[in-house]
Amino acid sequence: MARAKGTVMLELVKTMRRMADRSRALLPAELHHYLEERIVLAAWYPVEDYVAMLKVLPKLFPDAAADFYVQIGRRSAKEQMAGVYGRLAGDKSRKATATLLAAMFDTGEMKVVEREAGRAVTDWVGFAAPCREVCAIFTGYQQERMMLQGFEDVVARHTRCRAEGASVCRWQLTWKSRSKE
Repeated sequence: MARAKGTVMLELVKTMRRMADRSRALLPAELHHYLEERIVLAAWYPVEDYVAMLKVLPKLFPDAAADFYVQIGRRSAKEQMAGVYGRLAGDKSRKATATLLAAMFDTGEMKVVEREAGRAVTDWVGFAAPCREVCAIFTGYQQERMMLQGFEDVVARHTRCRAEGASVCRWQLTWKSRSKE
């Protein structure tokens, strides 16, 4: 069974707890325990539970923007890079993306397909539960993470998705940097 780290689950669950009655009405009964139980940052949780809760989330916010999940990813990067993954804040190497991804999920691997100054193409290979929501979150996460690491004019575009039949999830990343990459 594929798993997501507690650091990924925490804000999602906290948001749902703030609207516990509405969340309970929307969530499948087998996920109600998340509304009461403590989320342990170092623990692992079923990725299927994470995805199911993600799909319910916009129903709690009917006026959500079109880039709702991208914004969740950006906010997650800010919170995590200021806290639990803060040690990677100054790391501009390509290791940072793979390290963060492996710290969040025990499934899938990020591979750099192409890289040149100011541009990279990355593939997320083998993620057990491909879905548009997770990819949109990761798009926002990558963009914000790179900005927090000192890159400028960062653009992260999700160009292929396994949830839409592609063999991999792919991102094209472009950026500028004042210092050496």
